[in-house]
Amino acid sequence: MAVENLVLHFGGVAALAGVSLEVYQGEILAIIGPNGAGKTSLLNCVSGLYRPTEGRIFFEGEEITRLPPHQIARRGIARTFQNIELFRGMTVLQNLMLGRHIHMRTGLLSGGLFWGRAQREEVEHRRIVEEIIDFLEIEPIRKKVVGSLPYGLQ
Repeated sequence: MAVENLVLHFGGVAALAGVSLEVYQGEILAIIGPNGAGKTSLLNCVSGLYRPTEGRIFFEGEEITRLPPHQIARRGIARTFQNIELFRGMTVLQNLMLGRHIHMRTGLLSGGLFWGRAQREEVEHRRIVEEIIDFLEIEPIRKKVVGSLPYGLQ
């Protein structure tokens, strides 16, 4: 991913002034700075929640600067918030499955009737969620109701 000379104004206030960065596949970086430094504004631009005044954002060679948030999320870029929004009456597994809805292609009718393509898609997404559970090492709580878990595990 690359951000080139990003500028974001709110009225006369510059939240971002010529920010550029590159993040390579597999790299883990942190964006740090004091309150008001523009960290959230930068992430909101990258995820499509804000439109930068100037500059460009690229992901896998494609410019995504003006794409709506749902199209950016489909490409694998999304942000999260400090307050968690979970379905407390559902299991960890069910919450993770719901989180993958943006990647599902079957419509309401075929999904509701669980026809062939929808069934195959569900199986594939379940496999991916199981890989995530393994990666996070949360196998023991995968079938626990989220509301019954301590806040730190939620």
